[in-house]
Amino acid sequence: MRANSRRSRTISADRLASISLALVLGFAAAACSPTGGAPPLPAQTRPFVAVSGYRSIYSFGQNGKFGDGYRPVASLAESDGLLFGTTQHGGKSNAFCNLGCGSVFSVTATGTERVLYRFRGGSDGAAPLGELAIVNGTLIGTTSGGGASGCGGGCGTVFSVGTDGKSYRVLYRFAGGSDGASPAAGLVSIGATLYGTTQLGGTATRLCAAGCGTVFAVTASGTERIVYRFKGGKDGAYPIARLIATNGALYGTTQYGGLETALCATGCGTLFAMSTDGTKKTLHSFTYGPKSTDGAYPAAGAAALGGKLYGTTPAGGRFGDGTVFVTDPVSGAERVLHAFSCCGTRTDGSYPLARLTHVGDVLYGTTRYGGTSNAGTIFSIRPAGSELVIHNFGGKPDGAAPEAGLIVRGKTLYGTASAGGSRSEGAVFQLVE
Repeated sequence: MRANSRRSRTISADRLASISLALVLGFAAAACSPTGGAPPLPAQTRPFVAVSGYRSIYSFGQNGKFGDGYRPVASLAESDGLLFGTTQHGGKSNAFCNLGCGSVFSVTATGTERVLYRFRGGSDGAAPLGELAIVNGTLIGTTSGGGASGCGGGCGTVFSVGTDGKSYRVLYRFAGGSDGASPAAGLVSIGATLYGTTQLGGTATRLCAAGCGTVFAVTASGTERIVYRFKGGKDGAYPIARLIATNGALYGTTQYGGLETALCATGCGTLFAMSTDGTKKTLHSFTYGPKSTDGAYPAAGAAALGGKLYGTTPAGGRFGDGTVFVTDPVSGAERVLHAFSCCGTRTDGSYPLARLTHVGDVLYGTTRYGGTSNAGTIFSIRPAGSELVIHNFGGKPDGAAPEAGLIVRGKTLYGTASAGGSRSEGAVFQLVE
């Protein structure tokens, strides 16, 4: 189990490297830094997506295009036949962001891309990591950096921009401290209110010097309130995933906190339910350890299907390569459906960071690593646990290292790869039947 312990700690640090302002953007963010597999499906239950249906429809930086974005890590959003997304870097480079402050883009199903907005850092916002919400024809999202200066490089923002790229506006600038800081996820709406998470801010503790993170609410006019401040320990800490809203309740994950084990010194993470007034219940605390093959460190939110919640963890499981799990939202009973195993005789995926999506009763997801080239995979899994890799990423000129979930449009799945593509700056792809 010592090998699994080492792998678990490496995964944790890698994920933090992809979301922490201090590591990713080079900001002076001292105030914002946290101190076997299943057999293939039989032919008659083949998923609707075929392996041969993969196509990279856009590569960032292709044909020498400059400033169009670099490293898309968020899921796409769809409206009126267009796909909308963000890139963590690229766009405008300046003293705030030497790799570029990030961008908002649109792309057609045939690969025509347009930059809608380039972040400038400073009070404008920088480094969007979460998927966009579309509210009344307007794109609303978050940036993990920029905004108010209380966190060194900025505590992050909530912004809006038209689907035509016009009318960009910062709706709210996080202040750190008891307010939230560094949102790493997109927003979900209940009625006229949007709900989200911040990785930091809220309640500071011995283990959460910059705060253990928050759940917040914000209106389209920019009025914000903190719904819940995580306390660390058994309560959970560092929510980095998008919430989901089901039957008027919010469900989400914290990457750390919960139960400490020999392999999770700061807790293996939690799955929680919350009312819009801030009443919280921990549904499950992950328990990966020497005597447990449960998952650890959930980095993605849950997906609701058939009255159950399905999700992924990038660590834990029988082989330490991550899991797909299912939880009963009423009883909290949880079980591992699939343990990823990438590095033995299999070419399964490993390190799933993204939420699942479903078409009918089949769930689809991505893994950042694993597959035939160790460049990541797209997989399908059924509620009974039968998992199948349906695409192996190949790097350049294909995509690589997908960190985002998939969206469904008709009989086509769309997603982003954070690396690979013709210029190794990331790609947008589709899988069709």
